[in-house]
Amino acid sequence: MLKKKELRDKKYYYDYLTHLPNRYFLYEYYSSSNCQFVVALLDFNNFTYINDSYGHHFGDKVLVEISKMLIEIVKEKGKIFRLGGDEFVVLFHCNLDEAISVIENVIEKFNYVFKVEERDILTTVSAGIYVSKVGEHMDDIIRKADAAMFEAKKLGKSKYVIFDKTIEDKIIEKAEMMVDIKKAMLNNEFYLLFQPIYDLRENRIREVEALARWRNDKYGDISPSRFVPVLEETGLIKEFGIFIIEDVFKQIKDWRNKGIELKVNINVSPLQLRDDEFFFKFDELISKYNIPSNLIGIEFTETQILDIKEQKVNKIDEFLRRGIKISLDDFGVGYSSLINMIEFPISTIKMDKSLIDRIDENKVKTLIKGILYISKEMNYEVVAEGVETGEQLSMLKEWGCDKIQGYYISRPKTSEEIELMFRT
Repeated sequence: MLKKKELRDKKYYYDYLTHLPNRYFLYEYYSSSNCQFVVALLDFNNFTYINDSYGHHFGDKVLVEISKMLIEIVKEKGKIFRLGGDEFVVLFHCNLDEAISVIENVIEKFNYVFKVEERDILTTVSAGIYVSKVGEHMDDIIRKADAAMFEAKKLGKSKYVIFDKTIEDKIIEKAEMMVDIKKAMLNNEFYLLFQPIYDLRENRIREVEALARWRNDKYGDISPSRFVPVLEETGLIKEFGIFIIEDVFKQIKDWRNKGIELKVNINVSPLQLRDDEFFFKFDELISKYNIPSNLIGIEFTETQILDIKEQKVNKIDEFLRRGIKISLDDFGVGYSSLINMIEFPISTIKMDKSLIDRIDENKVKTLIKGILYISKEMNYEVVAEGVETGEQLSMLKEWGCDKIQGYYISRPKTSEEIELMFRT
């Protein structure tokens, strides 16, 4: 029979569910070892769906089964700890190559269906691996293994990634950039450029696309491909989106005061639609600057629109109720282009530059003609992006394309340069 102290220690150092050593045991075990380990953080993907489908009680039984399978695979190569939820840590007593071999076996094992109480279960594994240094704090070790695991998830799950300096640099850059973005909004470091969209039927420019840019003393000119992902990952995209929309509305009002009536297309992230206050703020700014709805367009990229779940489609409809038209950007590079033409309330298709670049190829010609034909039958306008030559323009015009955008017409311009275009 266990003594009281042993019982107390068992409760404190062992997970009540799987009976594996827990986080407290991990910290003490590591600190008392004073040696180097290969550390793997395992995260079981899609576990939320198991809890949502069958309940947490059944989910607990799945975790027990997972722990048994891990013990069977890892054996004497390492010690397994349950960190919490569906995360487990393995401290390997072997070298890196042997540890990787074990992790590959774990990933392979969980790529197959297993049974719990006669139910078929599938929960794949993402793993982050880190080789610790003697004396390094366990908090830092877990942080680095977690960062590597996050990179593994981005690769498509059922993967492992070994932590290296590149990942460390990304973490530091992202943390610093988060602060710098916030300061940049306060210091007006972000600015807008506008790329004209040329109407081939009317032979004139009636609209532009607003493009956010950032110039910073530390980073120089920063591409949106660098700062937008940070905005989206940190949730700052909601605040930044409204910040940009207000700048666009200010510009539309300024142009109208000068007799220039230009529709401005604004790129909106689906993450902004998750903010319940988005449309309240949007309407507030429309009223503040007295902007007619026909001078505003909204653009979603094709890959973004796939992230908008069914329940969010009604939020896209909110733009239509305000008389604002929606464009589907980067068309032709996503995964379900044709179905998106049916499922979402769009009015304009923007063919991606990658198609226009290959317009001389026979198969691409056929594809572009097909897009133009289908779009016309469905009453969609088509804008060809990335038009850079007169030959490309001639072919698109001959095939019935409505509008073009690209360096052949104009590079992105400042508001002053746009005004000059209209005056001259």
